[in-house]
Amino acid sequence: MEKELKVTCPCCDTILIVDRITGKLLETRKPLVEESTGDRFKDAFLKVEQDKAKYASAFDNLKEKQEQKKKLAEDLFNASLKDAKNNENEKPHSIFDAD
Repeated sequence: MEKELKVTCPCCDTILIVDRITGKLLETRKPLVEESTGDRFKDAFLKVEQDKAKYASAFDNLKEKQEQKKKLAEDLFNASLKDAKNNENEKPHSIFDAD
């Protein structure tokens, strides 16, 4: 006879490990994924796969935003460079010049 008793909650699918002799709760195992396969190793593997996809999409979104910022900065720089080339004879404004 085992020393531990495994009880599964029907509401949240949490597995409670209870000591048979003392009745104390030894461990609480919350499900790793919403739809458990019953095997903790498979559930952990599914959780890692789900997280991998979630983090990959978040990374792709951030990468796209960074590329947009870079393009905006390059466009602004090129526009300023074009203005500077068109106005070669004008001296750039200095903060020390009194107007």
